[in-house]
Amino acid sequence: MKHYGLIGERLGHSLSVPIHEIIFRELGLSADYRLIEVPRDGFEENVRPLLESLDGLNVTIPYKKDVMPLLDGLDPVAQEVGAVNTIRTGNTLTGYNTDVRGFSEMLRHAGLNASGQHCFILGTGGASLAVRTALARLGAASITFVSRHPSGEQISYEDLRERFSGLLVNCTPAGMFPHPEGCPVPEPILREILPRACGVADLIYNPSETVLTRAAARLGLPWCTGLTMLAAQAVEAESIWQDMPLPEGLTEILLKELVV
Repeated sequence: MKHYGLIGERLGHSLSVPIHEIIFRELGLSADYRLIEVPRDGFEENVRPLLESLDGLNVTIPYKKDVMPLLDGLDPVAQEVGAVNTIRTGNTLTGYNTDVRGFSEMLRHAGLNASGQHCFILGTGGASLAVRTALARLGAASITFVSRHPSGEQISYEDLRERFSGLLVNCTPAGMFPHPEGCPVPEPILREILPRACGVADLIYNPSETVLTRAAARLGLPWCTGLTMLAAQAVEAESIWQDMPLPEGLTEILLKELVV
């Protein structure tokens, strides 16, 4: 039996175990998948044994960049993104980023088109870097990062009042279970900017609708949350671990069976 897992700081919201169990069932694999919460203190000491003992690892908040120095190399997509969410173990530890494909599939599934759009990414963590890469590949007219503590070319949430028009993408955990009442954009600013949006994409998948996407829905805007991205990136991760292409339609099977 092979053994896989997800490392992150807090994983109570995760659907990764049922996702990978469905994939194992569909592929007829003898394998298991577990959630492994890793504290920030002692990160390296806790993760190195996992890299040696497991057949593959996924990585989530807040370690998508922190794990990179522990690896022997990166595939070209992870190198471009500057963050890792999937690790292939063995004689060589290689980092991958399947979030790029996952996010692209999420937009396609929801009918959201980034081509030619001005795109604003809320948050600057590892997931936001994959989103930037995906949006650039999809032909976005411009990509702007929004941060509570902006630096460089990043802008503040207050700046959104004047700057925003186009596609809004939330890469922050604001609004995620167990605090679904949260929203990354203060309500007065949200009211001002959403009429100028062509759509809203929220990477949060639990809950299945967020404060942000409900506000978009009230205005009749196209919107999506992150379950499709989660499923699609997991399928690509398994393809990497099993070293083979997986059956078409596997992401759709996951979306039909998963319950948030």
